Amino acid sequence: MEQRKFKRFPLQCQLEVRGENRSGHSFCESTELINISGGGALFYSLQTDRYIKGQVIEANIMLPGTPEIRGRMKTTATVVSVKNIQNSQNTAACDRIQIAVHFMEPLRLMRNEAPSRANNQPARVVSR
Repeated sequence: MEQRKFKRFPLQCQLEVRGENRSGHSFCESTELINISGGGALFYSLQTDRYIKGQVIEANIMLPGTPEIRGRMKTTATVVSVKNIQNSQNTAACDRIQIAVHFMEPLRLMRNEAPSRANNQPARVVSR
């Protein structure tokens, strides 16, 4: 029986993922978070060729209700599992994959300044 160090909590919100695929090409994907825990997260992807076990990614969990400041929680994570999800017709093809990641560092709360005050300022860390 699998025992987890942290409890998982369902959290469906937008997730932006940055990394390099198997060929070393950079990518950025906007996808959906499934759940999160103190040590990692689980999310969906339609890009079945982008993720491999052991890969390091940057994850930005977008905070709902903060479009003017683009509030997000940012971290670096390691891919620990890539699982095919079969489509509803039970054919050999998969619709999407589930990616489980382990956080390599604590989540950092980030935001951009409001557009009227931004003056092209980069995002700032709100807490550490």
